[in-house]
Amino acid sequence: MASDVSSSSRSDLRTALRTFGGVVVVVLLVLVCATIFVSFGTALLRAVGVDPSGALGTALVSASQFVGFGVAAVGYLTVTEQWDLIYRRLPTGRDLKWAAVGFGVLFGLYLLISFGLTQLGVDTGDSAVAATAEGQPILFLYYIPVTLLLVAPMEELVFRGAVQGLFRREYGVPFAIAASSAVFASIHFTSFTGEGALVSLVVVLVLGGVLGLIYEKSESLLVPVAAHGLYNTVQFVASYALAVGLISG
Repeated sequence: MASDVSSSSRSDLRTALRTFGGVVVVVLLVLVCATIFVSFGTALLRAVGVDPSGALGTALVSASQFVGFGVAAVGYLTVTEQWDLIYRRLPTGRDLKWAAVGFGVLFGLYLLISFGLTQLGVDTGDSAVAATAEGQPILFLYYIPVTLLLVAPMEELVFRGAVQGLFRREYGVPFAIAASSAVFASIHFTSFTGEGALVSLVVVLVLGGVLGLIYEKSESLLVPVAAHGLYNTVQFVASYALAVGLISG
């Protein structure tokens, strides 16, 4: 009996090490590749005469970062032969409904949370993106193709695809959604500054949970990619409109 318990404990430990170790490897690869590609991208822009600190340069440097995300994720899944972790079927009409629902829930939750925090007098963190765009609001528009073509696809591949897939395989869907959302939020810790940064990360955690849920319900990675991309796009359009005075805050 004691032997069975010991064997079960060792098996559980191996499972945990394999799963959490895999997640750590994915995240580290993403961070390393993103840093390398940003360095290469910045150097390349300077070589061709584009200012990396200007609006266009900043958007292109951001794009290079998410190319690094994609290289890390694809490399990990290929080398470890774990593409089966990801739901890769082609989208259908039903998936369009899930994408629309996902976007609606994301945006609705964002508005609800923002309103609630305002009523409670709780400050959110200052956005690094907004700070970067100060004085050059056109950057918000440059970010739209970047988010649709790179940010949403690559972040979903990493966090819903690889990370959530690793957790789901060993611990089931509910744990996978919660754990991958926590990893997703933690990777955004540099995206906010100020006293309310933690509050903003909690909001990212909740939104990550929504993306994880619609991914599992639809069983297609393209669904959270679409919802994520549209959500970011609406935020960038609204931020641009506020910055140039088209709408009032």
